Amino acid sequence: MNVLKILLLVGLFSITNSIKAQKVKQIDTLSCPITQNDLLLSGKLFASATPILLRVYNEDYEYAVFQLGKRRGSIYLYFKIFTDNVCVKQEQPLELYFKNGEMYILKNTFKVNCDGTAALELSRRDIKKLMSNSINTIKFFTLKRDYEFSPTETDNQNIRFYLHCLKLYKVRKKK
Repeated sequence: MNVLKILLLVGLFSITNSIKAQKVKQIDTLSCPITQNDLLLSGKLFASATPILLRVYNEDYEYAVFQLGKRRGSIYLYFKIFTDNVCVKQEQPLELYFKNGEMYILKNTFKVNCDGTAALELSRRDIKKLMSNSINTIKFFTLKRDYEFSPTETDNQNIRFYLHCLKLYKVRKKK
């Protein structure tokens, strides 16, 4: 009788261990290109993915950076145009046109500046939309000029990968 109980316990233990092993996340966060240092953003630690460099449509020497980051559990999109005196208003839209023809608008939450910088806190809905669609065109509106960018398929894959990595990443506390 004791042998039967021991076999039953061993069987149950091995079944629960195999169930636990199946709950492993699909992506290994060690392979994610997320960096975090001791710099602070508004007094809080943050982590960021590798920036994606985009060239302004029909321009040879004008570029912008599209970068995803995480702070206090929220994922942000940072967008910066590398041209002098590009003024951006708060609530200025960043329009995303997807390959399926749909348009999606993100609003700048960063204060008014003439550095060409926009920061957008992404909601769960925004993240889901970016993860499930490929961006065909990005339009960024400033006070003097409108800018247009066309991300490549590699850029779209990187955006989805970085979003997935940032969702899993835990911003480490200060030492």
